[in-house]
Amino acid sequence: MGKLTIVMFQILALFLLPRNISASEYIQLSGVIHVHSTFSSGRYSPEELVARAAVKHLEVLILTDHDQVVMEYGLFPFRNLIKRREERNSVLGAGPETYLSEIERLNRQQQSVLVIPGVQSSPFYYWEGNPFNGKLTAHNYRKELLLVGLTSPDDYYRLPRLHGGFSTQYWRELLPRFFIFCSVFLLSIYLIRQPGKIRIGGILLAVLSLALMLNHHPFKSSQFDPYHGDQGNAPFIEVIDYVKNRGGLAFWAHPESNYSVTGVQLGPIEMKTDHYVDALIQTTNYTGFAALYGDTSTAANAGMHWDQTLSDYCNGRRSLPVWAIAGADFHEEQKGFDLDTFQTIFLVDKKRTANVLKALEHGRIYAVRMSHNQRLVLDRYQIKDDRTGTSAIMGEELSITGKPVIEGRLSALDGSRQEVKITIVKDGTISWSFEGQTPLAFNLVDNAELSGKHYYRLDAKGKTAGHLLSNPIFVIRNTK
Repeated sequence: MGKLTIVMFQILALFLLPRNISASEYIQLSGVIHVHSTFSSGRYSPEELVARAAVKHLEVLILTDHDQVVMEYGLFPFRNLIKRREERNSVLGAGPETYLSEIERLNRQQQSVLVIPGVQSSPFYYWEGNPFNGKLTAHNYRKELLLVGLTSPDDYYRLPRLHGGFSTQYWRELLPRFFIFCSVFLLSIYLIRQPGKIRIGGILLAVLSLALMLNHHPFKSSQFDPYHGDQGNAPFIEVIDYVKNRGGLAFWAHPESNYSVTGVQLGPIEMKTDHYVDALIQTTNYTGFAALYGDTSTAANAGMHWDQTLSDYCNGRRSLPVWAIAGADFHEEQKGFDLDTFQTIFLVDKKRTANVLKALEHGRIYAVRMSHNQRLVLDRYQIKDDRTGTSAIMGEELSITGKPVIEGRLSALDGSRQEVKITIVKDGTISWSFEGQTPLAFNLVDNAELSGKHYYRLDAKGKTAGHLLSNPIFVIRNTK
């Protein structure tokens, strides 16, 4: 083979072969996930939010307005015909076309803040109690998912949730009950053609069966209803799988929110949602969860729910790892909480929507909570093979033949000296813990005998600089 041919192959390899991008080649984009606008329950319009984000030096704004805000209670046996319905502003109410068009307009109008569409979804709730004695409770309405990256209006219209529009998705599952009432209706047509009282009975039966057919039609947006008790995680898994199949990302919104744990009275009804942190372990195929948000959260503590999911992934019991994000849940300024209080930092090579979504999907992100207008910055976090020098960053897997070396550097956003405590969690157990002042660099060698797949994640807390959670780096050592 001539020299010219070899050179040509080398040039082609540069363009055609995948390459690993080192941590230093990524830029960090500060962003917020879980933000509400006037499309649903927020105080500010999307345009006003973009302006506020720019002032806060935020570069990514992921809007998650409510997909639909509806509650219905119907009277048996015609619950879908004789009912009271309460509805508030939402994306489906305004029209997904309008919502997506406004986001596109904002991205064309300015380049400082990248706006990405999403929704907050309450796919299911169930009723308990009696409306006639004033003791009616809606359970699990606040058990919610954040759905990001759906780009077509049809994606939103077809979401499998209660009280959605016309859908053919579940007609096969719902058809048997409809067919029973249809058969009764056909029988009533025969009876109507008979003389005397039989004809009158046939008319009554026709009216009743027709009403039941309309009430139980098979073209519903969900195979569940709110009148048969708790359905566990099944309605939420339905949404997670739907979003994944459409190329989107799903995150559990606020698994330990205290908003309605003890019950919130809303007119004649009570709303109640228990903590649903166990859903992190019980469900699969979702992308991640809000690990930092306005309530105290324990899921990301060493050995708790997040670590259980990561251990399951390492042991082959889960096909995808679970990533941690920060959830702003921003509607308007509150005491101690502003638009930039809870941030998710994206590691990307270019500031584009596709690159941000890819970082979000593959765990090249870390979560921070600001404190005293200050936050921590993860300048570097990687694991190297001490024998080969190959390395991996958050969300990546590194096959090693030597010992893993955990390297990192932490600083404060304004470059100031901040007291900080760093913890490295390996396989759900705290392996290293140390304190110092920013900028703080570290280089740790894991001398343990390794086999199979393991992970390392970083948890850093500043006395006055907030909280930072990295996503894990996975290390694989094959013993064969």
